[in-house]
Amino acid sequence: MLIDNESQCVIISGESGAGKTVAAKYIMSYISRISGGGPKVQHVKDVILQSNPLLESFGNSATVRNWNSSRFGKYVQIVFGRGGEPIGGKVSG
Repeated sequence: MLIDNESQCVIISGESGAGKTVAAKYIMSYISRISGGGPKVQHVKDVILQSNPLLESFGNSATVRNWNSSRFGKYVQIVFGRGGEPIGGKVSG
């Protein structure tokens, strides 16, 4: 991403209960840990990471296969600065 200055995309798919939501959380958490930045960037990271529990509270439900099943799809876009730090983001359904 930084070397080639190209946008990147991660698509997570799988059967019900396969761990797609957890995988997405791990990816966003990893990006948060490895990217730099000061207090303003940390605020952006916190908002992005804290959006998951908020969305889950409205869109998750218990099913036979998964006690915390996502009942919706989402597209998370993270915007990065020139130094690789997250400077914004957007979640859409």
